[in-house]
Amino acid sequence: MTKYFREPGWETRVKAGVALDVKVRFSECDPYGHMNNTIPFIYFEDARIELLEATGFSLKDGFVVVADAQCDYVRQVMPRQQLTVHANILTVGNTSCDIHYGAYDGDQLLFAGRTSLVHLTKEGRPTEWTPEYKNRLQNFCESAII
Repeated sequence: MTKYFREPGWETRVKAGVALDVKVRFSECDPYGHMNNTIPFIYFEDARIELLEATGFSLKDGFVVVADAQCDYVRQVMPRQQLTVHANILTVGNTSCDIHYGAYDGDQLLFAGRTSLVHLTKEGRPTEWTPEYKNRLQNFCESAII
């Protein structure tokens, strides 16, 4: 199991990004009564969209796809539990970026994850971020470094 979310300063950086409040629906739980292990990726998607909107991403410049996704399950999550899912950009490359996520009930980390996004042309080929947008990604990322 990867422990990237245990790195010093990780929580502060992730919490400096966007936050999305969700309540676990009964339909998102398995027969054992806890949240199904696929559901964090849905929450990550919603938070990622909020984050991309906050950085001013526009589909006129192409689009992004998830090239890699991971989730570490720290504690069980139950139906009707109120969560806050935080997301922030932690690294920016020429054609990609890594977004990290942390889901909390109060101060208690329930699960953490990361996705690698790749910027593609409309034809599906990796392409560099525009200098303006890469600058916005880096500024958003750097604003979380304390």
